[in-house]
Amino acid sequence: MPIPGYNDSIFINCPFDEEYMPLLKAIIYSVYRCGFVPQCALGEDDASDIRLDKIIRCIANCRYGIHDISRTEINANGFPRFNMPFEFGIFFGAKQFGNKKQKNKNALIFEKIKYTYQQYISDLNGIDTKAHENKPEIIIRNIRDWLATVSKRNTIPGYNVILNEYKTFIEKLPEIVTRLGLNINDIPFNDFCQIVEEAVREKI
Repeated sequence: MPIPGYNDSIFINCPFDEEYMPLLKAIIYSVYRCGFVPQCALGEDDASDIRLDKIIRCIANCRYGIHDISRTEINANGFPRFNMPFEFGIFFGAKQFGNKKQKNKNALIFEKIKYTYQQYISDLNGIDTKAHENKPEIIIRNIRDWLATVSKRNTIPGYNVILNEYKTFIEKLPEIVTRLGLNINDIPFNDFCQIVEEAVREKI
């Protein structure tokens, strides 16, 4: 599989837990269906590599970024997760202080309920977030519309086309996963990306 170029790569910054999986699947499918390639630290598996270094490399290699900063709930020990806002901060810093190529970065920022971020990260006041309400169909619409606007590519299909194809893909996914000998509840990131790539290729 060829390495995607900077202008075709999208950094995915979101939770990777089971609860978020329906939204992550919709993100990955939407990105591929719009003609781009998702990138995140899960795409590499080198125990000798520091996770933060992986994230920085991903951000450096991606013009675009999808950031979901909605996971603010505290865990069993009474602490929230700060990974997503932190990674968005690195992306934002690259845009502000990087070279000419890095300065043309563009981000889509999700939260569950619009403007909730003002309660916990007020330095971001003034940015235009998108509320996904934990609904994959809203994720798909916002990613499609954002990429069509910022990339100005006329090859990106309409929202209804992508949504209908995605619903068909999700219906067929258990059969595909079984055929490949994988676990539907625990599909490795790279395997899922390859499955989506093949499904999208059949549609084009």
